[in-house]
Amino acid sequence: MTVFDNVAFGLSIHKMPKLEIRSKVESALEKMRISKYKDRYPSELSGGQQQRVAIARAIVTEPKILLLDEPLSNLDAKLRLEMRAELKRLHRELKTTIVYVTHDQVEALTMSTKIAVFFEGNLVQVDTPRNIYRHPVDLRVADFIGNPKINFIDAACTYEGGTALAESELGRLVIPCANPASSKVVMSIYPEDIRISAESVEGAIPLIVYSVMPAGSETLIQLTTSPENLLLVKVIGELDYPVGKTVWITLRLDRINLYDKETGRLINLG
Repeated sequence: MTVFDNVAFGLSIHKMPKLEIRSKVESALEKMRISKYKDRYPSELSGGQQQRVAIARAIVTEPKILLLDEPLSNLDAKLRLEMRAELKRLHRELKTTIVYVTHDQVEALTMSTKIAVFFEGNLVQVDTPRNIYRHPVDLRVADFIGNPKINFIDAACTYEGGTALAESELGRLVIPCANPASSKVVMSIYPEDIRISAESVEGAIPLIVYSVMPAGSETLIQLTTSPENLLLVKVIGELDYPVGKTVWITLRLDRINLYDKETGRLINLG
């Protein structure tokens, strides 16, 4: 069938008048910006165009809830980015509830108004994208969310006056914490919340450069905290350090989350 006939199929099954079908199909094609392809066949379309046809076919019946199960998984990176923007626009225009299943956490963060995280069939956390990213409820969610991945550092904690005194391989850190809890904790901090300097500054921690990975608009730098552990730092722009060089880092202490080492549950809100 042509693109038009594919999109019209569901309406035809319901015996809708032809003029109404034409109006609704043309509107759906216009929303997905594929009106000029209405007389083409699937074999004449690119993967991204075929995906737009599939979504047009889904929205033409004006559903109250739209269920999308990894709709962009077969597209290349450029098309996925393009379609994310289109789906966000469509969500605003249609004002329809969209339940969107994805294993791509970047896709979830960029497109959603609310995220539900499941592990092994259990609902672990439901929250806004910002809160899911900033305050993962346990270590599994923290390990899953974010690209590049978050840093984890074991520490021993004592608590005093709304703060946690965390002793780790990075030294002694004073972290805001209103909920005194376990003495054995895991600290988490995202690579972008670590500042790096070639010169020593007050309160900075010396570490050794393990590797430098330039990625165009950003640079990822791995630092050794011990023979077994690496700390990942993300710097916007281009930066290069020789491997083996000593550098100094400072941490956004208000961005560090603490997790109970035994239960894996969040203790504080960094």
